[in-house]
Amino acid sequence: MARVEYTEPSSIEEVLGVLDQQGDDAKILAGGQSLLVLLRDGLIHPRVLVGLQGVPGLDQITANGELHVGAMATHTAVQTHPAVRARWALLAQAEAAVSAPQIRNRGTLVGNVAHAFPTADPPAALIALGAQVRLRSSVGERTLPIEEFFVGFMQTALEPTELVTEVLIPAQPAGALGAYLKYAMRPLDFSIVGVGARVVLAADGTCSEARIGLNGAGPIPARAHRAEAALWGRRLASDSDAIDTAAEAAASDSEPVGDIDGSAEYKRKMVRVFVRRALQQALAGAPAG
Repeated sequence: MARVEYTEPSSIEEVLGVLDQQGDDAKILAGGQSLLVLLRDGLIHPRVLVGLQGVPGLDQITANGELHVGAMATHTAVQTHPAVRARWALLAQAEAAVSAPQIRNRGTLVGNVAHAFPTADPPAALIALGAQVRLRSSVGERTLPIEEFFVGFMQTALEPTELVTEVLIPAQPAGALGAYLKYAMRPLDFSIVGVGARVVLAADGTCSEARIGLNGAGPIPARAHRAEAALWGRRLASDSDAIDTAAEAAASDSEPVGDIDGSAEYKRKMVRVFVRRALQQALAGAPAG
């Protein structure tokens, strides 16, 4: 393994200065649960690792209307945060599904998102919740809907001189219900298929809004637009056909890759099954927020 330098700046400005100097030769180190595996296996070859541990405030989780999760907030911190459990319960479900406690205690939500692995658990829930990703560089700041952040297999819209500083999740509307379900060989494994589903029911029981995020249904975490459209305006509590139509649309539009965990067709069937189950579980009364 080639020599890799390590630096630990004490401010975001210093981090951005290193990124300006090093560009693609620098990699950000937060919890390290994904990055260090890539480094060990020789899949990345950075000259410099930029640790965020010395930057104060990046581990903060704040809930003032919307939820702000800083770049150093761990999965466990997010999962157990009282405001997350009460107002963004769908995210807490997905965080609880991440691997083993040791990984959740060290790994970060933002690092998981930035890694962009297509079968990681949180992205599907974040898509369903309408999350955004905040990116900062030395010349400014921008915010992207999370589904636009993922652009290819383990590729994101992040520029070499940008840092993901936080994930933002809007307040969930009244009547929002949600669920995250994961299909995996073992609970601590990456999902073969993961589904985050959120629906908003109007006073008369009709669906006024729907968002469905998918993991493992293609090269990137994705939003199931056609499945969502099948739910709008339908009385979902008594309309199983709408749920079946949505599940079929999600499966039809998915592009899973066959591998040791199953063929593409098998995974497509699991998308159908788990979209249906996630919607049914949400409608059983699980709050999205």
